[in-house]
Amino acid sequence: MTACAAVLFALGGPDPAAAAHFGAAVTPVYDRGYKVDLLASLAQPPELVIFGGSRAQRFEPSVARELTGLPSFNFAVQNSRPEDVYAMSRLLFWRAPSVRLRCIWALQASSLADSPLHPGLLADDRLTQFLPEYFLREQREVVVATEGRELASDNEFTARGQLLHNAYDQRLARGISLATTLSGYLSKMVPKAAGPMAYTQTRAKRYFERTLQLYNLHDVEPVLVIMPYHPTALTAFREAGWEAKEQSFKTYLESLRGRYRFHLVDYTDIASFNGLEEGFYDGAHVTTANSRRILAQVVRDVPQAFR
Repeated sequence: MTACAAVLFALGGPDPAAAAHFGAAVTPVYDRGYKVDLLASLAQPPELVIFGGSRAQRFEPSVARELTGLPSFNFAVQNSRPEDVYAMSRLLFWRAPSVRLRCIWALQASSLADSPLHPGLLADDRLTQFLPEYFLREQREVVVATEGRELASDNEFTARGQLLHNAYDQRLARGISLATTLSGYLSKMVPKAAGPMAYTQTRAKRYFERTLQLYNLHDVEPVLVIMPYHPTALTAFREAGWEAKEQSFKTYLESLRGRYRFHLVDYTDIASFNGLEEGFYDGAHVTTANSRRILAQVVRDVPQAFR
């Protein structure tokens, strides 16, 4: 593979190693398996990994390395849950047991929901090998609508997992403004913010804590980053009653101190990391500009996490 080909990965023409894994007849393509393929293609294992959902996919491993000196990888995936991060972390430690793997984990109040496992996790035995078979059987019996969960063919990633281009960028290219997108986002999300949590938070918390314990056993204190919202969205959510969920989430994280070692930084408000109001695609998904500011603030706030 040429140096040029190693920089950009569009799903229409993936890295040969990825193509060999998927095979011409294997569909659909999920972001979890795709990123495992990217990971397998690296010449050396990462020493810093970034986890989270779609809101963390713009974090740049190249910037993380500039800030910390650590070769990095973005393992953020759509609708990430603690079970995903646990399996991914087990895989990383299994592949490179001698590496002291530092961790940034982007979170939000809904990150700890006991929702059905993503079909992309269930489809990849490189990840499911670290989860109990009875649990996998149970989850495979759950009817899960997969619409919108597969990777679009025009999504582009770097070799280290950063999302470069997707539907958000296409929308901007068509001239659709942030104000327009934000209005649509709020009409959809404010009723959800006001409603009760869709799922319980028992299983997810169990895997969340197992993951913290795993890093602690490797003498690593993960950095937990509470992700920001656009100020307009944050105000609307809090006015709708979302603050109770927000506080419950933060209280739970604080309750773990003493049992597990971790760093917690709360960037819910963009002022906490000198963020940009225009640095969003909608009410929650940050652009590269805000992603860079978040990474820089993390390193300023907890530099000891990357030594």
